[in-house]
Amino acid sequence: MATLSSAGWIVHDVGLATAIGGSLFGKVALEPALEEISAPFERDHASEKAWNRFSWINLAGHVAFALPWLLGRKMLTGREVSARARGLTRTKDVLVVVSLITGISSIILGKVLGRKVRKGEGPAQAHAGQAGQAPQGSLVEAAAANSRSLARVVGTLGTVNMIANASILAMTTLLAMESSRSIRFPAWSRRLP
Repeated sequence: MATLSSAGWIVHDVGLATAIGGSLFGKVALEPALEEISAPFERDHASEKAWNRFSWINLAGHVAFALPWLLGRKMLTGREVSARARGLTRTKDVLVVVSLITGISSIILGKVLGRKVRKGEGPAQAHAGQAGQAPQGSLVEAAAANSRSLARVVGTLGTVNMIANASILAMTTLLAMESSRSIRFPAWSRRLP
């Protein structure tokens, strides 16, 4: 009878794995490897292409882990679990919201940054000093500073998102362990779809 609940849990975990794994790969492997590309425009372009492709998968991963959690939360009152599990559940609720806000924000701002890259105003070009050769206070200098700032914000949001997602994974594990110790939850969970 708990087939739907099991399917939801699987979708939740695959979504988390996608969001964590893809972001971790991008930050630890892809971005450092792009530093090997000497031409700033090419580096910005390759980074934009890769992150643009992953952003849709990342968004799907966020929906995949958040939706089953939020739907499942609608079925629970909190009386089914221990006080410790209620605390873990509330913590996971907050982390899911943080993850959705930071994940969606980084995707949206990443799209804005991608448009700048396609116009030749990417962060690698600005960092390489091409815009720095313009007179102080010029529009080119302002665009370069804006691009660098935007790239830092996107990177920070991505890091916070990755930490939130890893923390959601930890809460999921702790809740699974807590449910195996619970006397009330196994009996109640048999009523879940």
